[in-house]
Amino acid sequence: MRLRATAATLLLAAGALGVPGAIVAPAQARPPADCKVSPGGTVTRFWPQDRLDFTRVWPVTRGKGVVVGVVDSGLNQRQPQLRSLSVKRGKGVIDKVGFDPDDTTDCYGHGTAVTSLLAAQPSDRTDFAGIAPDVTVVPIKQTNTQGDKTGTSQGIGRGIDAALDAGATVVNVSIATPTPTPELRAAVARAAKRDVVVVAAAGNDAQGANLPAYPAAYSTSFPNVVAVSAVDAGDTVGEFSESGSYVTIAAPGVKVPVLGPLTGFLTVDGTSFATPYVAGTAALVRAAHPGLTARQVRDRLTATADAPPATVPSRTYGYGIVNPYLAVTSVREAAAPAVSSGAAQSFPAPPQATAPDHHLRDVALASAFALLGLAVLAVVGAVVLRRRPGRPARG
Repeated sequence: MRLRATAATLLLAAGALGVPGAIVAPAQARPPADCKVSPGGTVTRFWPQDRLDFTRVWPVTRGKGVVVGVVDSGLNQRQPQLRSLSVKRGKGVIDKVGFDPDDTTDCYGHGTAVTSLLAAQPSDRTDFAGIAPDVTVVPIKQTNTQGDKTGTSQGIGRGIDAALDAGATVVNVSIATPTPTPELRAAVARAAKRDVVVVAAAGNDAQGANLPAYPAAYSTSFPNVVAVSAVDAGDTVGEFSESGSYVTIAAPGVKVPVLGPLTGFLTVDGTSFATPYVAGTAALVRAAHPGLTARQVRDRLTATADAPPATVPSRTYGYGIVNPYLAVTSVREAAAPAVSSGAAQSFPAPPQATAPDHHLRDVALASAFALLGLAVLAVVGAVVLRRRPGRPARG
């Protein structure tokens, strides 16, 4: 599992966390003594929000009624914009002796950052907000720190299962592994069977081995999996963002402002942070169109994405950059397949003109000519009868 952050404070320690009542009752278990994170700083420009312009769709839906599982490093609600977040009891799935399954406290800050992009509450003090602020979040703690050996592919699988058990219909997996396991594949299969959308980070190893990242790479096997790559403010794919045939769609993931673990903001890089923008869009779609299947949600995301500067599907962009407004508001057949061009289409194309049907006109003309012919024959016959020999014609 490889994650990137431009702010070192995301990984550093500064003060023990203990936020009573942060998660729904029972309260979070008290974190270990070494569970420490640092506050963030100040950020004034939130370019991903300007690029996606997702507040346009809020008059239609803000995701209310949709449960999103966040399989990550847990969640801290000490941040002012996360205190009133709708949170459902989560679970810790770390396979470690003595680990408390009720402990979902974020000792790393990564899960809190991801959740902030997904569902941070709007504030009068800042323009920053999550894409779907009315969703209900289920925090699933799968790891403690970057590179922690407690974070495994089996653990990701357990995290997905825990999200399913909590009733999630969208699962955000902003962590990745190059090692697929039967346990992880089985968890994704169970999500597919339950019609749950799994949105996963495409991985950050493009400058290294660029091995397929799982569970994102399961997008070629399961129609409910969406693999997300990262783009910058100029719509260029980040140099770290992995490429491959499994990439489904792209979203902002370079120099992205996120809420810090305790206060303030951090600026981070990674497909981890592009993923919640797509997961949030999937949640908005599920809230606005509850009858759609997981596959139809994915098709809607790809069909309405902003076309990339490449042939689609692209190994770096997938079908393009996610467009939350069009994904929710586009008028299209629910069963229609994703367009191969990746072009956005807010209204159905007008029907093609067809050749006019002249059948009734031709029948009418034929009938008229037939009647005319009969009339002519009748007149001729009458004249002949009147001039038969032996009977003079009248003047």
